[in-house]
Amino acid sequence: MNYEVDEQFLVRTLKKLVKCDSPVGYYPEIHELMGRIVSQWGYELTFDRKATAYVRVPGKDCSKTVLVGAHLDTIGLVVRGINDNGTLRVRMLGGINYSDIEGETCYVHTRKGETVVGQIIHNKHSVHVWEDCRDDPRNEDTMSISIPDCKSPEDVKALGITQGALVGVDPHYFDMGNGFIVSRHIDDKSCVAVLLGELRWLAKIGEKPAYDTIFAFPMYEEIGHGGTFVPEGVDEYVALDITLIGPDYSSDEHSVAVMASDAKGPYDWNLTNRLIACAEQVCDPDKWNVQVGFHYSTDGNAASHAANDLYWGAFGPSVINSHSRERCHIDAIVQTEKLCRAYLMGVA
Repeated sequence: MNYEVDEQFLVRTLKKLVKCDSPVGYYPEIHELMGRIVSQWGYELTFDRKATAYVRVPGKDCSKTVLVGAHLDTIGLVVRGINDNGTLRVRMLGGINYSDIEGETCYVHTRKGETVVGQIIHNKHSVHVWEDCRDDPRNEDTMSISIPDCKSPEDVKALGITQGALVGVDPHYFDMGNGFIVSRHIDDKSCVAVLLGELRWLAKIGEKPAYDTIFAFPMYEEIGHGGTFVPEGVDEYVALDITLIGPDYSSDEHSVAVMASDAKGPYDWNLTNRLIACAEQVCDPDKWNVQVGFHYSTDGNAASHAANDLYWGAFGPSVINSHSRERCHIDAIVQTEKLCRAYLMGVA
């Protein structure tokens, strides 16, 4: 089996994906991009009513169906109101750290299909004006979005912005030139790039996966229910998502990790053992590990907890500074694709 991975494809594709805005619930742009990408290899992108995108690939053996999924949604914001001074009140979608997004540019997607550029600010936005600027809390009651030249609710409404507009945060993608990438939304667009890499590889060599396979790209993972609907007939659900770096994790930015358990509890014993066996066979010995997550979960465990009758597992590249401007080395994404290929081709 060939386990060579096209690093440049992964880097190019990750850059395209993170620059395509897709905060929780906002899917028009990312679906259009995904459709264009997969169609060049002869695949058809389909959707369910939860805005999950699918590519179905027949396998060598149709006795079971496996699903590999990587979520398209990113953490973001939703507009909840308009202040008298024309700034926007927001609530978070997913695990936003408000301190981390202060000063960032953002994209407000209106219900009329327009996109308005704004900036996320603290209400006491200047140390030159407010003595307690540094010490004031950063939360949804103290942070707002400022739209240039909007000084009243009427100014904002004239741009088509209303309650319910969805907001994406600028990723600020940066390639360090030494294999390290710094960007928002590496979670989970690095793993979307991996699955696209595998679709491309299968089409290029004319190969089939071991079993009938569904490539799934959910849209609501960041708020906990992306994987709760599973197409009929799926026997195994394997989520590809970022993994962790910190005191409890023997991992770094060069590594892929198999998740054994997370905030919702253990993943399936036998499937997790198979993923570990795949990693033992195809991953570099010092570039994979097994993890137990705490403030963490995936669509795989969501699928299980929604009472779907299936086995469930998860793995993915380890990332530092998660839910911020994340940092990862291309090594970790390559190792993730090698592990994905081993699982898809049934090596263990």
